[in-house]
Amino acid sequence: MNDLSDPRQGLNTDGTVLDTVSSQSKEKMDTRSKTRKKLYTQVVESKDADEGLLRDMWRMRLKFLTLRVPEEEDFKIFKDYCTRPDTFLFTFRGGNDEVGAFFTFSFHKVDKANRKALMIHSKYYYVDTPYRGHPKITSAAWPMMPKFLWRYGLRRIYFATFTFPTSFVSLSRTFSRVYTIQGDLADEWEKSMLENLAQQLNGDYWDAKEKLITSMGVPQGEDKAASDGVTQLRQEYERYNPNWREGKSLPIMMRFDVATMKSVISTSLRRNKRKKK
Repeated sequence: MNDLSDPRQGLNTDGTVLDTVSSQSKEKMDTRSKTRKKLYTQVVESKDADEGLLRDMWRMRLKFLTLRVPEEEDFKIFKDYCTRPDTFLFTFRGGNDEVGAFFTFSFHKVDKANRKALMIHSKYYYVDTPYRGHPKITSAAWPMMPKFLWRYGLRRIYFATFTFPTSFVSLSRTFSRVYTIQGDLADEWEKSMLENLAQQLNGDYWDAKEKLITSMGVPQGEDKAASDGVTQLRQEYERYNPNWREGKSLPIMMRFDVATMKSVISTSLRRNKRKKK
């Protein structure tokens, strides 16, 4: 499952009204509309998550996936992950009280070979069409960071997730570089850390030979042709995971350091500038 990917394109929310204006005006109106849409944020630690909340999140997620397993088996996998210790669920509800977006963070301390790290794993990240780019979603985790650092201590921080092509391309462009087990950018200690996390979280679904996760739901829209600007990144992904259409996903991670922060801020500013044009 490309659980850090929203492959669907944004849709006009005002129907025929938007069809009568220029594409540039549409983009401006869409941006303002997303800013005005009310979202109510809830942050719940795994131990406090009830069945109703988990079902709401899971049902929203099904809009984006072609499942490879029966629904109840998929829900069991989803629930198992969301209720593990040191996991936080960020949900965003619209005015109709339906879940319009959600993501998860789980925290994993690493102490190995005299090196310490904190792996922040985001397995699920889904945003429904009307809320794509909503500032409340993209900024929700930052106020929680002092709490997380207080709980887990000062360590080198890595963000990790399991990707399909769309999310790999998006994260590569946002963070400027991503680290894989198969590639050359990560050192052996980092590769071992990422592999251990993927194996720990996926159990029998982990393919130790290919270093991939199997039997995952494939996000809708992944077969869409890549634009010229992302073809190279798409080809890089397919070198590591050529059989992703079979439901195999690729573990990646990003270092959280000054260079990464600069890249994320720069990317966000560019995107906001494009939206305002």
